Amino acid sequence: MSYQSITHLSLDSPAHALCVVGMEIFLDVSGCAPQRCESFTVGASPGVLVDVPNTVPAATNEEAATTQLPLSDPMDVLVKMTSPSSALDDSKVWVSYYRPDAQVPVATAELYLTGIVVSLDADIYRSGKVEMASDKLAKKNWVWGPSGWGAILLVNCSPADVVQLTDKTKKVFFSEEIKNLSQMVLRVQGPSCVLKNHRLVLHTSQEESEKARVYRAQANDSSTCELVLGPGQHTYTFAPLESHLKETFYVEATEFPSASFSGLISYSVSLVQEAQDLSIPETLVHRDTVVFRVAPCIFIPSTQMPLEIYLCRELQVQGFVNTVMELSEKSNSQVASVYEDPNRLGRWLQDEMAFCYTQAPHKTVSLVLDTPRVHKLEDFPMKYSLSPGVGYMIKSTTDHRVASMDSIGNLMVSPPVKVKGKEYPLGRILLGSSFYPSQEARDMSKALRDFVYAQQVQAPVELFSDWLMIGHADEFMCFIPTQVKSKDEKGFWLLLASPSSCYKLFQEKQKEGYGDMRLFEEVRADQLLSNGREAHTINQILADEDMRKQNDYVERCISLNRAILKQELGLLERHIIDIPQLFCLEQLTNVPSKEQTGKLYAKPYFPNLLRVIVMGKNLGIPKPFGPQIKGTCCLEAKICQLLEPLGFKCTFINDFDCYMTEIGDFCACANVRRVPFAYKWWSMVP
Repeated sequence: MSYQSITHLSLDSPAHALCVVGMEIFLDVSGCAPQRCESFTVGASPGVLVDVPNTVPAATNEEAATTQLPLSDPMDVLVKMTSPSSALDDSKVWVSYYRPDAQVPVATAELYLTGIVVSLDADIYRSGKVEMASDKLAKKNWVWGPSGWGAILLVNCSPADVVQLTDKTKKVFFSEEIKNLSQMVLRVQGPSCVLKNHRLVLHTSQEESEKARVYRAQANDSSTCELVLGPGQHTYTFAPLESHLKETFYVEATEFPSASFSGLISYSVSLVQEAQDLSIPETLVHRDTVVFRVAPCIFIPSTQMPLEIYLCRELQVQGFVNTVMELSEKSNSQVASVYEDPNRLGRWLQDEMAFCYTQAPHKTVSLVLDTPRVHKLEDFPMKYSLSPGVGYMIKSTTDHRVASMDSIGNLMVSPPVKVKGKEYPLGRILLGSSFYPSQEARDMSKALRDFVYAQQVQAPVELFSDWLMIGHADEFMCFIPTQVKSKDEKGFWLLLASPSSCYKLFQEKQKEGYGDMRLFEEVRADQLLSNGREAHTINQILADEDMRKQNDYVERCISLNRAILKQELGLLERHIIDIPQLFCLEQLTNVPSKEQTGKLYAKPYFPNLLRVIVMGKNLGIPKPFGPQIKGTCCLEAKICQLLEPLGFKCTFINDFDCYMTEIGDFCACANVRRVPFAYKWWSMVP
C-alpha cells in the first residue's frame, strides 16, 4: 500500500508529491478553498488520471478541467499516474475554485507530481511467467479456484546435495535445479535525483523467513546465488539507488504446510525516505507485497499410469522381482534397482515410503516421502537410487515399533470422486486408524496425521485398520482403473477382501466333489512350517469353526469400512468387486517381546490377493496357492473370472516367501512412481 495517501493543497505555493505508479493519492480540495467559493474544477497533465467517485467521469483531462463540481458535498478526488517520470515534477494537477455563477476561477492550487515505479511481482496469474499485476491489491491475497490467483512456491526436495553450500551466504545451483525455484521480480523506476534520497528494504516476518529462502544471482556468475532472505535473516537492504533497477530473485520453500504452518508466505519491498536531518526518523513512503503459497505434497492413487517401478533386488524374492520386471515391460515402465538398507526392515520400501509430487505452474516435481522408523540414521541409501529429477524428503515419526502404524505406508489415495455434489479432483487420502482408544491401540502419530491434513487438497477419510497385523488399509482394499469407459461408472473399481466370498467359492468346489483338494500344494514343507501354515483341504477349512469365527470378525471389520467408503467416496455396490480372501488371527510375530500384547491381529491365511501391483490394465497379483481344480488354482480362476471381462490382464506372482514372511502380508520390495494428475491443485476449492 502507499502511505502517502492524502495530499493537502495550498494557494500560497505549489504542493509536491511522490506518486507510485498505479497507486492513488487523495487530494484535499476543501482545505484551501477561498471563502464564498462553491465549486471547483480539476485538470491534469497527460499521464495523470483523475477520478472523482460518484460523478459522471470526464472523457478527457481537458473536459474534466471545465466541469465544475460542488464544494458543498464532501468529495474524494483521487489521482494516479500511469507511467514513471523522466524528471522531477514533470507532471501536474491543478484545482481551480469558483464563486457562484462565475466562469473564471478566483484561485488555483497546483500539485507537482513525480512518478516512480516500485513493484514486487511474481507469477500471481499462474501462467508460468512473471507479469506485473494489473491489480496491486490482488498480490496481497491468495485465492483458490479456477478464477483465483496467487503465486506458488515449491519445496526444495533435492535428494543429494544438488545445491552446494559455498559459505553461509552463497549457494551454487545446477541449471536444472534453479528451474524449480519460483521467480520474484523487483522493478524500480524514476528520476535518479529522487531515488538516491530513498532506500529499499526487502523483508518478511521472522517466522516466515524460516520457511523459505530467497536468492539473487551474482552478476559475474549466474549459477552462484547470494542468499538474501532465509532462516535467521528476514530483512535485506539494497545498496543506495542511483538509477533504475530490475532484479530477479529465486525463491524456494524449505518445508511443506503443516499444523503449525499454513503454507502462506508474504514478501514485501518497502521504499523508505531518509531525512536530511539525522535527528528526524526515516519515513515509509510505499510498501508493495506479494503472497506465495507453498505447493502441497500430493499423493497419487494406484489408478494413475505407472512411470517407473523401484525394486529391491533380494535373492530370496527373486521370483517376485522377475515377474514384476515382466509387468513393467508390458506397461512400458522403467525399472530402477534399490538395494536393501541394512538398517531397516525388509518392508521399508513400500511400508515407510510413498511416491508423491508437488507442483507449481512452472514445474512439477516427483518426490519420495520417507517416514523411517529408525531413531537415528546418518544416511538413507534410497535417495541414491532415485532417477534424476526425483526429490526426496524425510518426515520423522514418533512411534518406532516394528508393528507401528506411524508411517506413510498407513495411507492410500482414492481416485478422483464426486460425493453429494462435492468434487475431489485429486482423490481423497485414506488413513488407517484404531477408531477408539485402548491399551493396545495403534495409530498414526498426531504430527504425521496433521501433516496429511495440512496439505488441504485430498480431504482425508479415516478407516478402521487396527484389526490388521500390519494395520494398513491396503491389506483389505485396492483401486484399479476402469478399462472400459462408461458414463455411469466412477472410472475405477474398488476391490475389497471378502472372506464370505472365499467360503462361498470353497463350498461350491466341495459340492462339485473337490473337497479333498489342498491349499499350498506347490509350497515346500519348510516354507509352510516357517510361516505357520498347513496344507489343509477344502473340507478341513470349511469344518474349522475357529477359523470361521475369526473370518466372521474380519468380515465385520471390512463391512464397517465398506460403509465408510461408500459414504465418503460416493460409491454404490456396483462399483465394488469382492475378492475371495481368508484371514487368521495371530499374535504379533517377529517383534521384540516388549512390543508383544495379548491382542490377536488378522493376517492373510494365504498370500493376499488385494496386494495388487497395478500397472494400468496389467495387474501383478500374489499367487494364492489355492486348491488345484483340474490343474488350475480355483482362487486364480475366480480372480480372472471377475477381472478379465473388465479388460484386465492378471499375472500371478509365484513367490510364497515374498508375501508370507516377517509380520504379515506385504509386497516387500516394490514401489511405483506414477503419472501426476493432469488437474492443477490450485484450481480446486478445498
